[in-house]
Amino acid sequence: MSVDVHPPRVAVILAAGRGERLRPYDGTRPKPLIDLLSVSLAERVVRGLLAAAPIEKVVVSLGYEADRVRTHFESVGRRCGVSMEFVTVADWQLGNGASALAAEPATKTESFLLTMSDHVFTPDLVLGLIAEPPCPGGIKLAVDRDRGAIFDLDDVTRVQLSGERITAIGKGLASWDAADTGVFYCSAGLYEGLRQAAAKGEHGLSGAVATLAASGRASGVDVTGCWWKDVDSPAALRDAEEHLLRVVVGKQTDGPVARYLNRPVSKQLTRWLIRTPVSPNQLSLIGFGLACIATACMAAESYWLLVAGGLLAQFSSILDGSDGEIARLRFEQSEFGGWFDAVLDRYADALLLFGLTWHAMYTNTAGICTAAGFAAVIGTFLNSYTADKYDGLMRGRIGGGIRIGRDVRVLLIAAGAVLNLTLSTLWLVALLMNVEVVRRIIVCWRQAVAADSTTRATPPGGRGPG
Repeated sequence: MSVDVHPPRVAVILAAGRGERLRPYDGTRPKPLIDLLSVSLAERVVRGLLAAAPIEKVVVSLGYEADRVRTHFESVGRRCGVSMEFVTVADWQLGNGASALAAEPATKTESFLLTMSDHVFTPDLVLGLIAEPPCPGGIKLAVDRDRGAIFDLDDVTRVQLSGERITAIGKGLASWDAADTGVFYCSAGLYEGLRQAAAKGEHGLSGAVATLAASGRASGVDVTGCWWKDVDSPAALRDAEEHLLRVVVGKQTDGPVARYLNRPVSKQLTRWLIRTPVSPNQLSLIGFGLACIATACMAAESYWLLVAGGLLAQFSSILDGSDGEIARLRFEQSEFGGWFDAVLDRYADALLLFGLTWHAMYTNTAGICTAAGFAAVIGTFLNSYTADKYDGLMRGRIGGGIRIGRDVRVLLIAAGAVLNLTLSTLWLVALLMNVEVVRRIIVCWRQAVAADSTTRATPPGGRGPG
């Protein structure tokens, strides 16, 4: 039997079970339809597979409430742009092995991915698993050696290994090396193992793995460090939510204020807002509306309106993080959404500085205030423009450091309003933003010079010195 060296283009998802342990959380829906931060478990599994492999068809094994689960997966397929095929499992109560065996007629390719509808994971886990195909007639199982990262050690399926070869598998193993993540890369040999295990009265996937392991056709792929979760209980669901809120909401380009002040607050807002119908673009508009109100408050002569405007400006900056967080958690990112948010941010920046400048004119010379406001606006716009260029050019080439951007700028505006130091704040914003622009120019110039020197030192088609 030849081995398929191409990435798997078919995935099998087992969605036939009743999900008894999750029923205390939501007894009205089948397990695949239960939401994890407003996205069903079924959709998270499908998107996790599609993000890692060129899947063209997803085969879904149906059992409990088959019609309802089918309808949901069909809608997921339309949203994700992937073909869905369904098999109904008459004896799904026997175990997930029976559900997997029912998919055999629909998997005509030599290799395919297989997972459960309640196992969520990051794409890097799948990428590690499919780096090499399974042996002829064999299977590969993604395993995790980090016991500290396993949510429920008492319930996890345990795997015993000898090198990469699986020697034993089961929940009751006393001696074990890794945990079964529930994600498989299989050849058609899986079905042979399932039939042999069923003949012995074993109708779980573990029985098939053990059967194939006895003939050296089952191996484990170490995916330690990749995140995964068997969401089979309310506690596991809550833990998965906490992980996603902790990891997905942040951005690599967050500045210090965003990372340590804004994100902790916006994460709590996102936890609530994600359960509402509000879209990321609508949140961007709401945040911009708050910035407009903040501008009007700061432009008034009253100190207390100035304070209210400053606090509203900071809240709009915090809310500005929730739109992107919700977009990432719901898989609603779009090029237009990111661009639209950036455009509104530039308008908001200009308005907030205008409001602060207007208020400064009540107690200071108009000319000085105008100069400070103009310098702050110029520095702000160049800071925002060079941020995108700088991040794109230097990504992966230089180390971190304190990133001076919009989060710092809006906090300074808010603090200046509360302390009634409007003119001083304008000059401070102007200084910081313009100095940061000059710093970026110098760093990029040095990088360009270094790259040019390397290119000149390397003759065409040859090797450099040394």
